[in-house]
Amino acid sequence: MKSIAIVAAASVLFAPGVSLAQKGEARPDFNLDPNYGTVDLSVGFEPDPYTKAIRAGGSIPASRAKSGCEGNVSAAPDFQVTYEAGALDLTFKAVASEDTTLLVNTPGGDWYCDDDSGGDLDPEVTINGPQSGRYDIWVGTYGDSMVDSTLSVTERVGMDGDDSGSGPDISLEPNYGTANLRGGFTPDPWIKSILAGGSSPASAAKSGCEGSVSAAPDIQIFFEPGDSDLTFRVRAEEDTTLLINTPNGRFYCDDDSGGDLDPKVTITNPQSGRYDIWVGTYNDSMVQSTLEVSELD
Repeated sequence: MKSIAIVAAASVLFAPGVSLAQKGEARPDFNLDPNYGTVDLSVGFEPDPYTKAIRAGGSIPASRAKSGCEGNVSAAPDFQVTYEAGALDLTFKAVASEDTTLLVNTPGGDWYCDDDSGGDLDPEVTINGPQSGRYDIWVGTYGDSMVDSTLSVTERVGMDGDDSGSGPDISLEPNYGTANLRGGFTPDPWIKSILAGGSSPASAAKSGCEGSVSAAPDIQIFFEPGDSDLTFRVRAEEDTTLLINTPNGRFYCDDDSGGDLDPKVTITNPQSGRYDIWVGTYNDSMVQSTLEVSELD
């Protein structure tokens, strides 16, 4: 869609006998090679956030890409991200010691921009339900000044270090370590003792999920599937909940499907990769529990 949009623009800008320079209409151009290169990212990428040092600024008003956008940028994108989307939102943020702005062009040809939404005069743009494809990013400044900045690309629920209670965060180190399992593992079920609960609402990861969990996953399982489905179940003397993030970035949750107020989640045709697991409780109580992982359920 980007190539179509630029052809349409060219038919207007390059009218017979009128040059781009004469019209003074130089504008951000996603057909130019990016100043600081490219990166390929897929949902669940690590490390998250991905960061890139950018020398922000330029001489072209960002408003020439979209009315109302602030700051001056270069003609070429500062950076290009080719992204394979899943179920997570995608956020771009620039951090600098001075006031900066952000301009983003999506695979569908839509323009997004921001000035101060990231706090401390830092710009931030979140793409809800992002498409797969190429994202062109410009970091701007006011006037013609150039400013050292850091561009961050994240799928995390909250980027800032002071909002750890806002929701589950797949980038944090798991509370009870990691495990590697492959199809046909024994013993089955594989079990792990978990002190369930926390202060982050599970619903911050997926609407409708129940219970409170820790910000960090309780455990991460790296799984290489065989021919069987994969079932996660929690057993405890009190009511618990279960939240799971799969390798493709999709969240699953459950409250009582395992019977006796125990949660159970079955992943049919599981993918190879990392599964982040949280065991939750109601309110802020902490409960001793046992997580079971099985191919036999």
